[in-house]
Amino acid sequence: MSETTFGTPNLFILGAAKCGTTSLWYVLSRHPDVQVSRVKEPSFFCSYFQDISNPVIYFSLFDENRKWRVDSSHVYLTNPESHEILSRLFPGARFILILRDPIKRAHALYRWMRRYNHADGNPYEPIDSFTEALHVENDRYHSSTFWKECRQYPWNFFYCRSSLYYEQVERYLKVYPLKQFLVLTLADFARDPTTACEQIAKFLQIDAGPLLVSDEWQFNVDASAEEPPVEAVDFLQPKLCDVQSRTEQLLGLSLNFSM
Repeated sequence: MSETTFGTPNLFILGAAKCGTTSLWYVLSRHPDVQVSRVKEPSFFCSYFQDISNPVIYFSLFDENRKWRVDSSHVYLTNPESHEILSRLFPGARFILILRDPIKRAHALYRWMRRYNHADGNPYEPIDSFTEALHVENDRYHSSTFWKECRQYPWNFFYCRSSLYYEQVERYLKVYPLKQFLVLTLADFARDPTTACEQIAKFLQIDAGPLLVSDEWQFNVDASAEEPPVEAVDFLQPKLCDVQSRTEQLLGLSLNFSM
């Protein structure tokens, strides 16, 4: 019987659901100096939603012999407790943060929640109107029953709140220096993956070659041209209109959300 080896993560992919974290995970998985966790989103450092909850299993997901060991759990960005836990356990960790136009991301997340079937064959999101789901978000957020009985990650039902990137980024910048972050947008990554991969390689101080060798690029986002309903955009626009500018101010850079 082979002996189990254990490691610790030192690189985290941050991004709200449907921002492109799976695409980053896929690209990084090709590099010999990088080991992505054997479970794509263990979500271990999130008390109310964990794919992996056993610490022995969690730390067996990583190979200590690799330069970079990646946990790509998207819940760590929106979950209000994860940044404190990570900063105490992994103060030297690095982060690749990927963001997306907040309204398009919210709509893509809703469509994913409607498509993705639970074990009973029903979609996670029971409401068949994006606009209606937005209107019940506040009630859900303040309902202890919803949090207790939710069969998915609760923040995936908060389509508007989970798009407030500046709140999420600010939490991390209170416990980590900005120099430990590489920030990308899904638009930049999708339009010019070569440049994005070169930025990643420079940030991680690894050879860019293995990241660039690919016959096809995989982007795990909703490729549909379907636009959010006008009434949903009217609802979201005043709530999310300053997300880009406030996030840019925190990060000290310009973000390209056009795609």
